[in-house]
Amino acid sequence: MRKLIAVLMVMVGLSANAQVLMRKGADNPEAFRLARYSFCVSLMPTAGLEVVTYGIHCQPYEGKPTVRFIKYETFLRQFGGAEPSKANPDRIDMFETEGIDQLTLKDLWKLRYATYPFGESKALGWGGQNGVPTEGQMQILSQYGMNFLSDVIYGDNLIRLLKDMQDTKWVGEYMSAK
Repeated sequence: MRKLIAVLMVMVGLSANAQVLMRKGADNPEAFRLARYSFCVSLMPTAGLEVVTYGIHCQPYEGKPTVRFIKYETFLRQFGGAEPSKANPDRIDMFETEGIDQLTLKDLWKLRYATYPFGESKALGWGGQNGVPTEGQMQILSQYGMNFLSDVIYGDNLIRLLKDMQDTKWVGEYMSAK
Protein backbone atom coordinates (compact mmCIF):
# COMPACT_ATOMS: atom_id res chain seq x y z
CA MET A 1 0.00 0.00 0.00
CA ARG A 2 2.87 2.41 0.80
CA LYS A 3 4.35 1.84 -2.65
CA LEU A 4 1.00 2.68 -4.25
CA ILE A 5 0.76 5.91 -2.26
CA ALA A 6 4.34 6.86 -3.14
CA VAL A 7 3.75 6.20 -6.86
CA LEU A 8 0.56 8.24 -6.86
CA MET A 9 2.22 11.15 -5.05
CA VAL A 10 5.07 11.20 -7.60
CA MET A 11 2.58 11.15 -10.48
CA VAL A 12 0.58 14.15 -9.22
CA GLY A 13 3.37 16.16 -7.62
CA LEU A 14 4.59 17.84 -10.80
CA SER A 15 1.95 20.58 -10.92
CA ALA A 16 1.19 23.58 -8.75
CA ASN A 17 -1.35 21.37 -7.01
CA ALA A 18 -0.47 18.18 -5.19
CA GLN A 19 -2.90 15.44 -4.28
CA VAL A 20 -2.48 13.48 -1.10
CA LEU A 21 -4.36 10.30 -0.27
CA MET A 22 -6.39 10.52 2.91
CA ARG A 23 -8.32 7.78 4.66
CA LYS A 24 -12.05 8.30 4.01
CA GLY A 25 -13.28 6.91 7.30
CA ALA A 26 -12.33 4.69 10.19
CA ASP A 27 -15.34 2.46 9.50
CA ASN A 28 -14.03 1.70 6.00
CA PRO A 29 -10.21 1.58 6.14
CA GLU A 30 -9.90 0.48 2.48
CA ALA A 31 -11.68 3.56 1.10
CA PHE A 32 -9.40 6.46 0.21
CA ARG A 33 -10.02 9.91 -1.15
CA LEU A 34 -7.81 12.57 -2.59
CA ALA A 35 -7.23 15.96 -1.05
CA ARG A 36 -5.64 18.62 -3.25
CA TYR A 37 -3.00 20.85 -1.67
CA SER A 38 -1.61 23.96 -3.32
CA PHE A 39 0.23 27.15 -2.44
CA CYS A 40 -1.89 30.24 -1.89
CA VAL A 41 -1.69 33.93 -1.06
CA SER A 42 -4.13 36.41 0.39
CA LEU A 43 -3.88 40.17 -0.06
CA MET A 44 -5.06 40.57 3.54
CA PRO A 45 -2.35 41.60 6.01
CA THR A 46 -1.35 39.33 8.87
CA ALA A 47 -1.59 40.08 12.58
CA GLY A 48 2.20 40.39 12.55
CA LEU A 49 2.01 43.36 10.17
CA GLU A 50 2.99 41.42 7.07
CA VAL A 51 1.31 43.01 4.07
CA VAL A 52 0.45 39.70 2.35
CA THR A 53 -0.50 36.35 3.84
CA TYR A 54 0.99 33.11 2.49
CA GLY A 55 -0.41 29.64 2.96
CA ILE A 56 -1.27 26.12 1.90
CA HIS A 57 -4.77 25.63 0.47
CA CYS A 58 -6.42 22.24 1.00
CA GLN A 59 -9.39 21.18 -1.09
CA PRO A 60 -10.71 17.93 0.42
CA TYR A 61 -12.58 15.40 -1.67
CA GLU A 62 -15.71 16.36 0.24
CA GLY A 63 -16.34 19.44 2.33
CA LYS A 64 -15.08 22.98 2.50
CA PRO A 65 -11.56 24.04 1.59
CA THR A 66 -9.21 25.13 4.33
CA VAL A 67 -6.08 27.27 4.43
CA ARG A 68 -3.12 26.85 6.75
CA PHE A 69 -1.23 30.11 6.86
CA ILE A 70 2.55 30.01 6.98
CA LYS A 71 5.33 32.57 7.28
CA TYR A 72 6.84 34.14 4.18
CA GLU A 73 10.18 32.40 4.78
CA THR A 74 8.46 29.01 5.09
CA PHE A 75 6.53 29.68 1.88
CA LEU A 76 9.80 30.51 0.09
CA ARG A 77 11.48 27.30 1.26
CA GLN A 78 8.50 25.08 0.43
CA PHE A 79 7.76 26.71 -2.94
CA GLY A 80 11.45 26.45 -3.77
CA GLY A 81 11.57 22.78 -2.77
CA ALA A 82 14.04 23.25 0.07
CA GLU A 83 11.51 22.15 2.71
CA PRO A 84 8.88 19.38 2.65
CA SER A 85 5.34 20.51 1.83
CA LYS A 86 2.02 18.84 1.07
CA ALA A 87 1.69 21.35 -1.77
CA ASN A 88 5.09 20.30 -3.18
CA PRO A 89 5.74 16.71 -2.05
CA ASP A 90 8.45 16.15 -4.68
CA ARG A 91 10.29 19.26 -3.49
CA ILE A 92 10.51 20.78 -6.95
CA ASP A 93 11.96 24.28 -7.19
CA MET A 94 8.79 25.96 -8.46
CA PHE A 95 10.66 29.24 -8.95
CA GLU A 96 12.95 27.58 -11.46
CA THR A 97 10.47 25.27 -13.19
CA GLU A 98 7.81 27.99 -13.53
CA GLY A 99 10.22 30.83 -14.34
CA ILE A 100 9.19 32.97 -11.37
CA ASP A 101 11.54 35.48 -9.77
CA GLN A 102 11.38 35.18 -5.95
CA LEU A 103 11.18 38.97 -5.69
CA THR A 104 7.76 38.83 -7.36
CA LEU A 105 6.36 37.48 -4.09
CA LYS A 106 7.48 40.70 -2.39
CA ASP A 107 5.51 42.71 -4.99
CA LEU A 108 2.14 41.09 -4.21
CA TRP A 109 1.25 43.95 -1.85
CA LYS A 110 1.28 46.28 -4.85
CA LEU A 111 -1.90 44.64 -6.18
CA ARG A 112 -3.85 46.12 -3.28
CA TYR A 113 -2.11 49.31 -2.18
CA ALA A 114 -1.14 52.56 -3.94
CA THR A 115 1.67 53.10 -1.38
CA TYR A 116 3.27 50.70 1.07
CA PRO A 117 0.90 50.69 4.07
CA PHE A 118 3.26 50.03 7.00
CA GLY A 119 6.25 51.85 8.42
CA GLU A 120 8.15 54.72 6.91
CA SER A 121 8.40 53.36 3.38
CA LYS A 122 6.72 55.41 0.67
CA ALA A 123 7.18 52.74 -2.02
CA LEU A 124 4.55 52.97 -4.74
CA GLY A 125 2.16 50.16 -5.48
CA TRP A 126 -0.28 49.49 -8.31
CA GLY A 127 -3.54 49.33 -6.34
CA GLY A 128 -6.34 51.79 -5.81
CA GLN A 129 -6.66 54.28 -2.99
CA ASN A 130 -7.32 53.43 0.66
CA GLY A 131 -5.92 49.92 0.35
CA VAL A 132 -8.59 48.66 -2.01
CA PRO A 133 -8.07 47.70 -5.66
CA THR A 134 -10.27 49.59 -8.11
CA GLU A 135 -13.31 47.89 -9.62
CA GLY A 136 -11.33 47.28 -12.82
CA GLN A 137 -8.44 45.80 -10.85
CA MET A 138 -10.83 43.48 -9.02
CA GLN A 139 -12.13 42.31 -12.41
CA ILE A 140 -8.56 41.45 -13.36
CA LEU A 141 -7.98 39.67 -10.05
CA SER A 142 -11.20 37.67 -10.55
CA GLN A 143 -9.46 36.02 -13.52
CA TYR A 144 -7.20 34.43 -10.91
CA GLY A 145 -10.04 33.28 -8.65
CA MET A 146 -10.15 36.31 -6.37
CA ASN A 147 -13.68 37.69 -6.38
CA PHE A 148 -13.51 39.33 -2.96
CA LEU A 149 -10.58 41.01 -1.26
CA SER A 150 -10.61 38.29 1.40
CA ASP A 151 -10.31 35.42 -1.14
CA VAL A 152 -7.09 33.47 -1.57
CA ILE A 153 -5.41 32.94 -4.92
CA TYR A 154 -4.10 29.40 -5.15
CA GLY A 155 -2.77 26.64 -7.37
CA ASP A 156 -2.39 27.27 -11.08
CA ASN A 157 -4.06 30.68 -10.69
CA LEU A 158 -1.29 31.76 -8.32
CA ILE A 159 1.41 30.54 -10.72
CA ARG A 160 -0.24 32.43 -13.59
CA LEU A 161 -0.58 35.61 -11.51
CA LEU A 162 3.08 35.55 -10.43
CA LYS A 163 4.16 35.08 -14.04
CA ASP A 164 1.87 37.88 -15.23
CA MET A 165 3.19 40.25 -12.57
CA GLN A 166 6.64 39.93 -14.18
CA ASP A 167 5.26 41.31 -17.47
CA THR A 168 5.51 45.11 -17.62
CA LYS A 169 2.63 45.27 -20.11
CA TRP A 170 0.38 43.40 -17.66
CA VAL A 171 1.46 45.70 -14.82
CA GLY A 172 0.61 48.74 -16.93
CA GLU A 173 -2.84 47.36 -17.75
CA TYR A 174 -3.43 46.55 -14.07
CA MET A 175 -2.37 50.03 -12.95
CA SER A 176 -4.62 51.74 -15.50
CA ALA A 177 -7.69 49.59 -14.76
CA LYS A 178 -10.37 51.85 -13.24
